[in-house]
Amino acid sequence: MKKSQAKRFKLPPLSVLPAFSAAARTGSLTLAATEMHLTPGAVSRQIKTLEDALGTALFHRTHNAITLTAAGRQFLTHVNGALATLETGTRAVAPERSRLVIQAPITMARRWLIPRIGSYRQEHPSEDLVIQSLALGTGETANVRITYRRGVDADDFASAFLIDRTLAVCSPRFFSRSQRELDACEVLALPILLDTADAWSWCRWCETGGISFEPKGGSIAFDTDEAAIDACISGLGIAQANPAFIERELRSGQLIALCSSISPTVGAYEIGKRGPTSAPESFSTWLSQWGQADA
Repeated sequence: MKKSQAKRFKLPPLSVLPAFSAAARTGSLTLAATEMHLTPGAVSRQIKTLEDALGTALFHRTHNAITLTAAGRQFLTHVNGALATLETGTRAVAPERSRLVIQAPITMARRWLIPRIGSYRQEHPSEDLVIQSLALGTGETANVRITYRRGVDADDFASAFLIDRTLAVCSPRFFSRSQRELDACEVLALPILLDTADAWSWCRWCETGGISFEPKGGSIAFDTDEAAIDACISGLGIAQANPAFIERELRSGQLIALCSSISPTVGAYEIGKRGPTSAPESFSTWLSQWGQADA
């Protein structure tokens, strides 16, 4: 007996359906491309692939616009229904994710935030984090802006999560611990590494030590404290650093503290003005807890 078998219907490429839906909704390849983070050419190619698979045109194309054909309008109803069903199913089985964008000075981001942020992620596994440490014009509005403010009195920073207290440090290749402890005047006879052009940290350090800032061993100035710390690790001279930023280097002996009794307050890190979407209170609490632990 001859068996009959229904011909299996071949579906079009499902991956191009979102591009078709976006183009139909916006009436523009350019707007659809912006929405999908693609180029207009990529969206156009996806729609052409779909039309070739269906064997019919879905859009009327003019120089400046696209409009649906009768077949396109009919197909769009089914596509939107299918995409809505898929979105509902995805939300049902996947945890709802949120996005937290954090802006922070580069040294704060690299040396304090990144080594600690793993604990926040463990507590909030459904949050995607974006950490911006350079002002490169990403266009993404920050939920949290960590800012730095200078100052010499910790009482002036009631809202700060981390007070910036500084130590003089150097590489053991530059000054061995086996040598006697230096006094403040002797430190200034060595090459000094500045993390700002006006030597703010060093001037506060000298004030606390009861001496004038007169670097007799010369100096090298950098535009970030991150660069000054790197230069210090390389053995180029004596730098100023917050112990919380060089915790690993101090513990391993990669850096050593000089005149450790001199540790002035030079500023503080605060949560600055927030964007339209505020950070969750949990992140502010997390920052404060870590700041208190480091204090």
